[in-house]
Amino acid sequence: MKYGHYIIKRKLENILIAPFIGIGKFIHMLKGHKEHYDIYFFFPFYHLGGAEKIHLQIAQLAKGKKAVVIFTRISNNEGFLNEFKETGLTIEIASRYTNNNILRLPLNLIARGYYAARINKDQAKVFNGQSNFGYKISPWVNASNQQIELIHSFNSFSWIRIPFISFYTNSVMISQNKIQEHKNQYENLQVPAYLKDHIVYIPNAVDPIANLQAKSWSPPFKVLYVGRGSEEKRIPSIVAIAQKAKENKLPFEFELIGDVTNFLPQDAANYVTFSGMINDKNTLNAKYQSAHFIMLLSSTEGMPLVVLEAIQNGCIPIVTEVGDLPLVINKENGFLINNLESSIVQDGYDTINTIASMQLVQLTALSENGKEMVANNYSMPTFTANYQKILGI
Repeated sequence: MKYGHYIIKRKLENILIAPFIGIGKFIHMLKGHKEHYDIYFFFPFYHLGGAEKIHLQIAQLAKGKKAVVIFTRISNNEGFLNEFKETGLTIEIASRYTNNNILRLPLNLIARGYYAARINKDQAKVFNGQSNFGYKISPWVNASNQQIELIHSFNSFSWIRIPFISFYTNSVMISQNKIQEHKNQYENLQVPAYLKDHIVYIPNAVDPIANLQAKSWSPPFKVLYVGRGSEEKRIPSIVAIAQKAKENKLPFEFELIGDVTNFLPQDAANYVTFSGMINDKNTLNAKYQSAHFIMLLSSTEGMPLVVLEAIQNGCIPIVTEVGDLPLVINKENGFLINNLESSIVQDGYDTINTIASMQLVQLTALSENGKEMVANNYSMPTFTANYQKILGI
């Protein structure tokens, strides 16, 4: 299906749902809304995750401004909710109406009209952080209102967004490799060439750490996984590597941090330590600083924030060649593993085995080079300036 077909499909759908949009607008006309907002943030979740943390960082930049954060999907845990509330922005959890659920579809359609009417009334900017609902309201927002989208990787949203990209004045992407994938997609779908010019590259950033302590490079070496549990994160493969390391008496300990319980093999406790979710930033930084390596074997990524945070804390990355990781991880600062399902465990173990025979001075150099790389390329002042400019704040 080409771009023109996506547009025809969207227009036909809009004709069918127009009565529901009208009901939503009528409800707003009756109820109105008390507060005026200059920015509407639409984020799907507030639970723990790299994308959610980036959304929080962006929302924090609007502190003191007239802005509202609207969560459109049901989150798995409390995650960053308190941190979002601490921004002082208005928080609306709208998932009762906007969650992707066929039984709630009429409410979802009506909510589209309601929120579009609010945005139009306020003449506000819209910032959509990969919210399906955010895309679906974009045709109903006045053309004079600036709409901005944030894309973390090349995934299902890369197709969901296609019928709506003409409504966005800026398409922010965090990965140079994924930008090229999207441009290739545009060419294949015959998307108008000018829409490529809407793509803006803003890399992720990490908060500076005060009083960073020097890392002790002596075995046993601790390997961390930090993140959510999902199929593409390959949690069982990490456990399998830990098992091989233990069976071969290599000096490594593995710790998993995050909501990964449902993805752990039954015997995982024999080979890894499971620490559950950690919300507190200082506690997580302490974990990074006591560890030596960060392992991420994802089948797909953009530029994972968790890797940058770990490297900033002196951890050496052991990661798959996905997203922008091959652009920033090399033999001078870490280890890259082929992104092949059939060999991921063996390649991961071989890497661990190689590390076991390295000199401590070599490991120290990798760690220091990584910290320098993050400081030079993923600084918070640059991140802040880029988003303040694009948001006009």
